[in-house]
Amino acid sequence: MEKFETLGVTALKRWLVAMFCLVLPAQLWAADTSCFPNIDTSQNQYLLAYGTLMLEAAREKKLNKSEVELPVWVSGYQRGWFSRVVEKAPTRTVLGVTQEDGKLFNGLLLASSDRQISGLDRNETRNCRTLVDVRHLKSMAGGSLPEKGQIWIYAVKPKSMKKPAGKYPIQQSDVDNFLTGCLEQSKAFSLPQFAEQCVDSTAGWSENWANDRARPSGGKLVQNKRKQIDKLLARLEGDLFEKVRDE
Repeated sequence: MEKFETLGVTALKRWLVAMFCLVLPAQLWAADTSCFPNIDTSQNQYLLAYGTLMLEAAREKKLNKSEVELPVWVSGYQRGWFSRVVEKAPTRTVLGVTQEDGKLFNGLLLASSDRQISGLDRNETRNCRTLVDVRHLKSMAGGSLPEKGQIWIYAVKPKSMKKPAGKYPIQQSDVDNFLTGCLEQSKAFSLPQFAEQCVDSTAGWSENWANDRARPSGGKLVQNKRKQIDKLLARLEGDLFEKVRDE
């Protein structure tokens, strides 16, 4: 009998440890208002998309929506290949943004909700959500910017900000997703230079760049605009795209 009681206590301890491990990360996330500020649910909510979320299929998957609010210029921020992924395979360097005076990039202003944003927060490990003043935005298509509401952007944490390197290359599948989204918006809003501006306003292009098109890493979205993408990448200085190594 004593043996069974001991086994029961051991099982209970294991269960309590497992529950503690599940609950603690959620508590830590909820308390981290320095990285994920409280959302004012009485106001309209907006997100600035600058990478994968420019792609319609990615918006449908992550946000369950495909509608675009407005293409915009975002000033005071730099977009670039400097967000290092180390927490999951494949390890690589993806797009990120950071505050930097005098810089700007083209992106999308998306109508969102507190529920959508909270869902994105829970999956974030490399970025913090930051409020952006509407004065940092300029419409690229003649539409009006919101007069009220909270506009958020996910900016890279300093500890995750690294240049591409041998074990952490730019992945061609990430480039394809990004530029396919740029091409989609170029067509949707009749902005013939939008995709070229995506390339030109993105920093951090590097020879540490892996071509995984044949077998997209992580089961990425399949693209069908490769010829157009290759033409865009030919704009990079020093024939950089020609030096992309095969995986």
